[in-house]
Amino acid sequence: MEPQRPDPEQLLRQVKEKTKHPGRGKLKIFFGACAGSGKTYAMLNAAQEKQRENINVVAGIIETHGRLETAKLLEGIIQLPLKNIYYQGITLKELDIDEAIQTKPAILLVDELAHTNAHGSRHPKRWQDVQELLDSGIDIYTTLNVQHLESLNDVVTNLTGIKVKETVPDSLFDSADEIVLVDIPSEVILERLSEGKVYLGEFAKQRAAQHFFKIENLIALREVALRRTAERVDALRDIYKKYQNTKQSISDKILVCVGPGTLSTKLVRNAKQLATRLKCPWTAINIENDQYYELAKEEQSYIKRTLQLAEQLNGKTEILQETNICEAIINYARHHNFTKIIMGKSTRSFFRGWFFKSLVNEIIDKSGNIDIYIINEDTTIPKLKKQPTVYPTWISIFNALIIITLCTIFGLPAKDWLEPEIVLMLYLAGVVIVATSSEPGVAVLTALLSVICYNFFFIYPYFSLATYYLRNLVTVGVLLLTSLVISTLTSRLRQQHLFTRQREKFTAALYDFSKKLIVTPGKTRIAKVVSHHIGEIFDCAATVWVPNEEDQLELISHPGLITELKEESVAAWAFAHNQEAGRGTDTMPSARGYYLPLTSGDKIYGVLGIITKDPKRNLSLDENMLLESLAIQTASAFERVLLADKIDKDKTAKI
Repeated sequence: MEPQRPDPEQLLRQVKEKTKHPGRGKLKIFFGACAGSGKTYAMLNAAQEKQRENINVVAGIIETHGRLETAKLLEGIIQLPLKNIYYQGITLKELDIDEAIQTKPAILLVDELAHTNAHGSRHPKRWQDVQELLDSGIDIYTTLNVQHLESLNDVVTNLTGIKVKETVPDSLFDSADEIVLVDIPSEVILERLSEGKVYLGEFAKQRAAQHFFKIENLIALREVALRRTAERVDALRDIYKKYQNTKQSISDKILVCVGPGTLSTKLVRNAKQLATRLKCPWTAINIENDQYYELAKEEQSYIKRTLQLAEQLNGKTEILQETNICEAIINYARHHNFTKIIMGKSTRSFFRGWFFKSLVNEIIDKSGNIDIYIINEDTTIPKLKKQPTVYPTWISIFNALIIITLCTIFGLPAKDWLEPEIVLMLYLAGVVIVATSSEPGVAVLTALLSVICYNFFFIYPYFSLATYYLRNLVTVGVLLLTSLVISTLTSRLRQQHLFTRQREKFTAALYDFSKKLIVTPGKTRIAKVVSHHIGEIFDCAATVWVPNEEDQLELISHPGLITELKEESVAAWAFAHNQEAGRGTDTMPSARGYYLPLTSGDKIYGVLGIITKDPKRNLSLDENMLLESLAIQTASAFERVLLADKIDKDKTAKI
C-alpha cells in the first residue's frame, strides 16, 4: 500500500515551529487582489466556524465600512474596546494591544494588516502590532491586499499608476502559518462597487472607479495575487521535497548594491522578487568610501532606511568601508560566491558620460561569470537633496576665477624676464588651492581655465589660442593633464581626510570609553560614566536604566530625576522585549529618545537611552554602529560588576 502523502501545510507549520520561539501564536492571512474581494467576510465566516467549535474568538478591530452583511457576521463574537488616541484635537480609535494581551483569546481578529496607526500609537503600523501579539502567544486572523506587499510595491505602481504608501514586509507574509486566497472575478468587484458594497457614498464610488478600480487594473492585480499565491504553493512543494529527503542545492545567490539615491528601494524590491522566483538567498550591500561623509544627512538616512527595508524583506545586509567601490563589490561577490549582481543605472550628464566611466560599466567589465542585472532609474521619483559643498558652487566658481586671474596678473610681468614654463607652476598652485576647498567639478573647470589662460597670454602668438610650435602644444597638453590629475587627487585626498578623521574619532571614543569602564566600580558609577561619555560623543542626553530587585527599571545614571512617563514606558518595553524602541524605530517612534537594550550573551542588564539636542537629527550608520559597540561595552561592565558581587556574596556565605 502506498504511504499516505503528508499535508504540505502541516509540514510548513512544523518547519516554522522549529524556527520560531516556543509559545508564539499562529498567523492566518486572508489574501485578496483588492478592496471588495470579500476578505473580511471570509475571515468572519471562518471565525464563526471556530466559535461553533467552542474556541474563544475575539474581534480586536474590524473595518466593516458600513456593510450590513459583514457587520452581521460579527454577531456573537466578543469585541475588544478600542483605544482612544488624541491627536491634534481629534480622537482616533486603534487596536488596544495591552487589552488584547491581557484578555489573551485563542484567536484574535485584526482587520487590514497594512493599516497605518494613529500618531502616538505604540507602533506606526498595524502589522507591527500583530507581531507583538503573535509573540504573546495569540493566534491572529487578518486580511491583506496584494498591493500592500512591500516587494510588489513598484510592480503595482507600474501596473496601476498609483503609488501605495501602506506596505507590509514580505517576511511577515512568508512566515504566515496559513494563507487563504479570497478570489472573485474582476467584473464582480466592479458590480459590488456600483452597488455600494466596496465604498459607500456616490462620490467615493465614482472616484474609486475613475482611478484605482478600472477593469484593467483589477485584472492585473488579480494576476499578481494569483502569482504570489502560486509562489507560496511552490514553497510548500519545496518543503515536501525536503520531507522526502531529496537534496536541494541552492545554486544562485543575489547581491544588490545600495546607494544614496531613491533608486535603491526599487533595487531592493527587485532583488526580493528575483530571489523569491529563484528560491535563493540575497544580500544588500552598501560601500562606504571616502565620499560618504560628503553626502547630505538625507542621503545617509535614506541608505539606512533602505538597508532596514532589505532586512524586512528577509535579505541580509552588509556595510563595507572601502575606497574603490568597484573592486569592493567584485571582491565581495566572488568571495561569497554570488552569481547575480543587481545595480541601478542613474542618469548622467553628457560631460561625465564622455570623460568618466560609469560604475555599472566597470562592474560589467570585471564581473567575469557573474550575471549583472541593470535597473533603470525612475525619473518620476524626485531625487534627494544633495549635500552642499564646502562652499556653494557659485562661490567656488567665483573664487576659482579670482585665483586664475591672480595667477595671470602675477605671471604677466614675469613673462619677459622668466621662462614661460615657470608660469605653469603658478597655475598648478592655483589648481591645488581650488581643489582643496571645492568640489571636483570646480577643480576640473579651474584646470581647463588655466590651460586656456596660459595659451592665450604666455604662448606665441600672444592673445590668441593658436600656436605655431609643436612644443607649445605639448606644453599645453602636459599642463592640462597635470592639472586634472592634481585636482582629482587633491579632492580625493580631502575626502579621505574627512573619512579618516571620522574613523579616528570613533576609534578613539571607543578606546577611551573601554578604558574608563575597566577601572570604574559599581553600577551607579558605571552608569554615570556611560551617560557622560556617550552624551559628549553624540551631543545628547544619555540615560542608563537597570532593573531593581523587583525587576522594575530604575534610572541610575541620574538619581532623583523625574522622567516623562512616556519615556519610562518606552524604556520598559525595550527591556521587556530585548529590542530597540523609541525615536527612529518601529516601536513608539513618537518618543523623544532612542532606547537600546544592554545585552551581553543571552542576558539583558539594562537599557541605554539617548535624546539628541536636535529633535530632527537622525544617527548615521556609523553612529549607530558606534552606539551599539558602546552598549555592548556597557553591558559587559555591568556583567563584570554582577559577577564580582556574586563572588563576594559566596565568600561571605562560606565565612
